Amino acid sequence: MTATVAQVRALIPQGSDLTDQQIQDLVTAAETYLFGLYPDLPARLAAGRPPSQATVDYVEASMVARVARNPEGLRMEMDGDYQYQIAAQAAAGYLTLLEEERRMLTAGRGAFTITPYTARVPVPYDGWW
Repeated sequence: MTATVAQVRALIPQGSDLTDQQIQDLVTAAETYLFGLYPDLPARLAAGRPPSQATVDYVEASMVARVARNPEGLRMEMDGDYQYQIAAQAAAGYLTLLEEERRMLTAGRGAFTITPYTARVPVPYDGWW
């Protein structure tokens, strides 16, 4: 029910210093984090309700890939004239859930959806414009 090391490695083509065992441990931690945040997630998966298992695996792999890319949590690095900066969310150095991923996991939840309706009322032409 968890993402695989291969799925994580596919999201970090430049590679990582983390071993496969470290990545697997992070995947397990990511799943624990998600199931703690969304206790109904295992039941929804078992019932075939959104999100799909593939979506959960992708979110877990993404969470771990962010750590694997930057395990030290560096936000900026400089060497002479060369410097680069990583977004704070991506450089956290620990498992984080982005807002987009949160939306992926909560899609289809709720009792109902309210869709706004705007009646189209024709405006009579009075010749003033």
